[in-house]
Amino acid sequence: MQKLSRVCFIVSGVLLIADSTLMILEKPNPLGLPLPCPITLIILAVGLISFSVSKK
Repeated sequence: MQKLSRVCFIVSGVLLIADSTLMILEKPNPLGLPLPCPITLIILAVGLISFSVSKK
């Protein structure tokens, strides 16, 4: 579970940096989704949940 949470944190971190860069440059999301991208937030949530479950 901790490996899953680490992977999710790394992927969501990269995606959050990309989202913030797009917001600063005032460019639309290439996927046509709003910024911050819901996919990024879902991956971050999965990482947080798996991290909290693995710590119990």
